[in-house]
Parts: sequence; C-alpha cells; structure tokens
Amino acid sequence: MTRRPQSLLWITVGVIGWLGLVAIAAQLAAVSSAQLGFDLELLLVAGRAVGAGHSPYDAALVAGSAPLATGLFYSYPPPVAQAMALVGGVPGRAMLLAWDLAAVTGLAFVADRLRAALRPDLGRGAVLIPLLAVAPLVMPFAIGLLFGNADVFFPLLYGAGALAIVSPGRRTALGAGVALAIAALKLHPASLLLWFAVRAVVEWRRGGRDIGSSARVVVTAILTLVLIGAVSLLAGGGAPWSDYLAVVRAGTSAAVVDPRNAGIAAQVALLVGGTDVLARGLHLIVGIVALLLTALAAWRVRDPLTGFAIAAALSLGTLPVTWYHYPSAMIPLALVALLRAAPETAGRVRGAVAGAAVIAVLALAWLPLLWVTVALVVGAVAISRPRPAPDRSVMA
Repeated sequence: MTRRPQSLLWITVGVIGWLGLVAIAAQLAAVSSAQLGFDLELLLVAGRAVGAGHSPYDAALVAGSAPLATGLFYSYPPPVAQAMALVGGVPGRAMLLAWDLAAVTGLAFVADRLRAALRPDLGRGAVLIPLLAVAPLVMPFAIGLLFGNADVFFPLLYGAGALAIVSPGRRTALGAGVALAIAALKLHPASLLLWFAVRAVVEWRRGGRDIGSSARVVVTAILTLVLIGAVSLLAGGGAPWSDYLAVVRAGTSAAVVDPRNAGIAAQVALLVGGTDVLARGLHLIVGIVALLLTALAAWRVRDPLTGFAIAAALSLGTLPVTWYHYPSAMIPLALVALLRAAPETAGRVRGAVAGAAVIAVLALAWLPLLWVTVALVVGAVAISRPRPAPDRSVMA
C-alpha cells in the first residue's frame, strides 16, 4: 500500500475514533453533567477556593479524617491549586476542551521530537497521522481525556524524559528536568528522578569529562521544584502547605481496597478478601521494592531506554492507588520502541504494542490486566534495543 492510501486509512480511523470519543463525552454529559471532566472540575474548584482566599483542601481531611482513596477530593500540593486559580473563572466545559487540546498537542510535540531524534528520515506525517489516529483508541489516554485528569499530560512529561535519553544535550536535559519536576507534583512520577540520579552516577563512573545529561536532568528538576515551592510560599504563605501535610497524614489511613484501584497491594487484598490494613502493609513492601528496582534498572540495565521504560512502569505503582488512566504515561515509550526497532525486530515490537492496546481495553473488564499492558510496552522497548554488530573477524 502506498503512503497516500495509508494516510487516508489512518485519517479515516482517526475521524471515527475522535467522533466516537466525542459521542461518549456527549452521553456522559447527558447522563450527569458531573461525570464529564470531573477530575478537572476538582482542580478548578480548588483553584477557585484559593482565588477566594480559602484553603483548597477539605476541612474534614485537614482535621484528620481518613478519606476514601477512591473518593473525590483535592489532594495535590498547593502549587497545583494556585496555578488553577489563574483559570478558575473559565467555564468547566471550555476548560476541559482547552485542557484536552493542550494534552493532545503535547503528545504530538514530543512524538515529533522523538521522531526527529530516532528516525529523521521519516516525515512528520508518517508518524503523527497514525499516532493521532489511534490516540482516542488508547483507552487509558481516552478515559483521561473524558475525566479531564492531569495524567493526560504524562505522555508529554514522560516523553520529555525519554527525549533526554535518545538525544542527550543541555536543551533536552533542561526540558526533561522541568517536565519531571511538574510531573512529580502528582508524587508517584518522582521516582523517575531516582532513576536519573542513579544514571548520573553510572555516567560519571564511565569517565565523562563534563556533567552528564542525567545529572543535568536531576539538577534542573530540583531547582524547578525549589522555584515552584518558593513561588507557592510567596503567593500563599505556609498555611496551604500545613493543610497539605495534614491531608497527607490523613491519607496514610485512607481506604484503598476498591475494584477501581489497580494498585498491586489493593488487588492482592481484594483477591484474598483482605482489609485496608493488609493493603497498606503490603504496599509498604511494594513501594520499597519499586524504588529498589528503579535504582537497579538505572545501575544494571545497559540500554538506558529500556531502563527508563522499567522505571516509568514502576512509577505507576509507587503509591497505594493506581488508576486506570495512569498507563497513558507509557505512550511515548511505545512510540520509541516502534521508531527505533530494526527490520528484524519490527514485527515483534508492533505485536507487543498492539497487544498492549488490546489488553488495555480488556482491562476495563478485569483491572489487573492493566499491568500486562504496561509490561508489554516495556517488553517492546527491550526488544527494540540496538543489537551489537556481530564480530566477523576470523582468527588466523
């Protein structure tokens, strides 16, 4: 099939996919106006509270009441609500449209940068048209768009980290550091900074004469977080941070055992009929193991993209709650695998990526399959890693 018919096919798929997503959004809005974009509405409400001079946090949580982890309440650090105060006056539907357009644009931007770094021989359309066509069919990303969740920006933010690996340099390191600092405001992606920190030590041990790209990422991220914290304190003082710490303390006793929570500890507790106490205890082990494996992936995995893919997957499980839309963070890594695969591995990589998308749909019926989706993307990245050229020397 020539490129033009292929493009027309992808465009047809994309039109059907996006129209289908819009139809689902319309149905959600018709059933209950609170269902469409409810995650974004939480952020907007928190922003409006800050704009009115109030705390963005629920008073009961600040007082120490244990929340339901699956309940609806604002639990981000204060800078998120303070930033949302700037757009708090925008109507919810208009903000959801702008939010989703920004997320899709971010995905397209980082995809194009990865294309330029890995396959400059490919035109933009050869990558962006299929990517944007299948985006509404990647269910974790699509669900995030419908909910207005902040995770729809993870393809951009995690993709910036991948870009710093495939195209190391001051500019990409700066972008990755800022991106990962912003992602870390949702807490669980902060484990990626551990991967870059350990990777910086690996690069230093290999005799780099200048500060390595990974070290630049870490330094930039730390400085960005310090700057965000300083601006937050100047804007709102210490009271919002005091309330936030109280919410975090209350969250340590949160009810996490719920069929909608894909967290490993919560799913194990569901399987054995355990309680939230069991799930929280198990997650302490899961979280520690995830951090240890993240550091090990940076230290021992020779292919940095495979190591980063492992770290990205582990970051989705560092907190007791893992929502269905979290794996949208793996989209840029699936793209990396497709772009860098050699002809002899391209078929297996495409199969793994396609399998991940299909199993993500099945995970709507049985949530633990979500981890199979994540594992398949990691596998695709590992399969696509460059193989060393065979030694053709012949001993005399």
